[in-house]
Amino acid sequence: MVMPRLQTERGSVTAELAMALPAVALVIAITLGGFALQIERIKLVEVAAVAARSVARGETEEEARAMVAELTAPLPAQAINLNFEFRENVVCAILARQFELPGLGGKLFEISENQCARKMGL
Repeated sequence: MVMPRLQTERGSVTAELAMALPAVALVIAITLGGFALQIERIKLVEVAAVAARSVARGETEEEARAMVAELTAPLPAQAINLNFEFRENVVCAILARQFELPGLGGKLFEISENQCARKMGL
């Protein structure tokens, strides 16, 4: 007695889905992690620009650091690395931080942003 083709392949779709599901989940996780990384970078752009403008206006570096700590409030102050470069007529703020993707251990990426502002009166 010959079994119909439909009965012999029963469950193959379920098995194929079970094999493909981890790969699909990994692709989705990496994509969402990439979006999160870009969002953090955009935040750094804004904060670095604010810090550069404040020092260019004549505020002290300590005041700018306090402003950066306030703008990045959920993060501890040690998580943000802020440096200033003074060039001929501009002040540049270089802001960097370590970033980790959820689900993966360790700080995998360092994102940094450099924003400059022209000194007042020049």
